[in-house]
Amino acid sequence: MILVSGYYGYHNSGDEAILAALCRDLANLGVSSREITVLSGDPAYTEKTHQVAAVFRYNPLAVIDALGNSRVLISGGGSLLQDATSWRTIPYYLGIIQIALAFGLKVVVYGQGIGPVKNRLYQRWIAELFNRAEGIAVRDPISAQLLQEWGVEGHLITTAADPVFGMELEPGGSGDDRERDEGITINLRPYSNWEREYPHWISLIKNWSAVFQLPMRFAALGPGDLTIGMALQRAIPQLEVIQASDWHQACQLMGQSDICVSMRLHGLIFAARSGSVPVGLSYDPKISALGSQLGIPICPPVPDVRLTNTVADLLANRAAHRQSLTRKVEELCSRSEQNRSVLAAVLQSL
Repeated sequence: MILVSGYYGYHNSGDEAILAALCRDLANLGVSSREITVLSGDPAYTEKTHQVAAVFRYNPLAVIDALGNSRVLISGGGSLLQDATSWRTIPYYLGIIQIALAFGLKVVVYGQGIGPVKNRLYQRWIAELFNRAEGIAVRDPISAQLLQEWGVEGHLITTAADPVFGMELEPGGSGDDRERDEGITINLRPYSNWEREYPHWISLIKNWSAVFQLPMRFAALGPGDLTIGMALQRAIPQLEVIQASDWHQACQLMGQSDICVSMRLHGLIFAARSGSVPVGLSYDPKISALGSQLGIPICPPVPDVRLTNTVADLLANRAAHRQSLTRKVEELCSRSEQNRSVLAAVLQSL
């Protein structure tokens, strides 16, 4: 049996897309869904959505039992190892790896983005455990560099891309094949300055609607997004607010408009995969890392003239931006296959 540890079962479209990509990679390697168990915040949701077994991630006895019945632990993907949001995140995920190694499981790190990690004890702990892993696939060069700086052996690390780049979209759902309007889609997630900057977001969206003469919509992609969207809609009744029911719909939402402005990493990936031109709001280094990979503009998460000027430039030169973006997306789609290659090497060794 294969056990999967990640941020699953929390109705976050990006993380659920990663799990879908992982299940697809395992299926392509001959692993039946009956052989996969996922540690989840909502086991019933995970089982229904992904057709795999799941146990509650905070049930110690169930987790230990699942580890004891497994031969491989897959840790990832996503931003599991960072101490920016909470000091408890890293101990949880590393604790699962530590127990897995003690039980004799082979450990694979899949499609992870590493950092930021400020605590040096955590950095050493990561290096100690990752050096005992069978394979490590990270989603960007910055993550690979951080691991090597902390002492992880370079030969263990494969620089891939986010697994979602490798997902097959529905027919007509990528690039210029997709129908889209000339509107602007915005996605904001909860962040520390939201309440203070709320009036400025209202002014900015009203200004865009008047100046650009384009329809505006708000896409809720993860926990807390809908609350922000509804607050904006109360002040701007014409703002369309749509909550994605799953990652498929999230991808469709981010591909409906010419321009997408997103705070969420996978909001940007969904937009890029669907042929819309994304603008990243960099509240976290992972947004800047993706911006470098895609060659897209990254702005501070502040509703000011810099963001307006960036959107105006993209609207004026959308064809050139889309052509450049298409090449970058193709490169990352190809590179994302390295996640599966790392899995394949470990499974073949069993």
